[in-house]
Amino acid sequence: MRSFKEILKIYTVGELVKKIDFKYGIGRLERLLTSNWVNPWKTVWLNFRSFPLRQAWRLPVWVYGRPRFYCLSGSMRVEGKVLSGMIRFNKDMYASPSLNSAQSVICNYGQIIFRGKGLIGTGTKIVVCDSTLDCGANFKITDFCNIGCLVGITLGEQCRIAHRCQIFDSNYHYVANFNTRSVKRCGKPVRLGKGCWLCNSSTVSSGVTLPDYTTVASHSLVNRDFSDLQPSSLIGGAPAKFIANGFRKIENTKLVGDIDQFFAQSTSDDYPMADSVTMEQCSWVDIFR
Repeated sequence: MRSFKEILKIYTVGELVKKIDFKYGIGRLERLLTSNWVNPWKTVWLNFRSFPLRQAWRLPVWVYGRPRFYCLSGSMRVEGKVLSGMIRFNKDMYASPSLNSAQSVICNYGQIIFRGKGLIGTGTKIVVCDSTLDCGANFKITDFCNIGCLVGITLGEQCRIAHRCQIFDSNYHYVANFNTRSVKRCGKPVRLGKGCWLCNSSTVSSGVTLPDYTTVASHSLVNRDFSDLQPSSLIGGAPAKFIANGFRKIENTKLVGDIDQFFAQSTSDDYPMADSVTMEQCSWVDIFR
């Protein structure tokens, strides 16, 4: 815990007052009043309509606002410990770049598996048709994303899908090639490894496999199998190509705080990481903290 004198070395009194107001004062109240609140009726409906009874009564999914349920004829289940509110659906995030007033949509007549905590933002559409969407623990799908699951999609533990991204395991339509007198399969499974990060406005298409901790640069089109890459690689472009490896998204809130403090006090553009900081330390996260 930093002393008050140390804090004053980083922030002026005016800046400190603004931060306190933002976290604990009227600023916090303003966010509470304008955010999506838990919708008890939709929460009960989704859980008891989708989950086995032994899990449904715990209300593992909390539904916020007024999302649309186009179809809940499929099933959902939790693999592992079931906790109330472990999945937050249509939850708005005040710092998101997207417009948070849009409501999310779900159409499930397949199977959705949750393997731990998860967060799904506003304006996101999830369609699962006679297939399985498998979501690893601590996954996060933010705002205005499209997930189309017709063959099978696996999101590894701690996957991050930034705003306006798309993941489709099918192109939805068959195309006849009259040169070869043949029709190709239009869908193949998609598998994103642990800790993968799709930056905003990127698209992942059918047949894609990404190794653990792959970072996909913004506005990329990922349309082939990258399973031959090393973990912690950076890819990008349209179509996406390998750029470099040795990159890891920093999720650890303590490390983020230390970096923020450094840049607040320094004019340098580079934060020097200590030799003791590992990739695993960078990746530690609790998405509801």
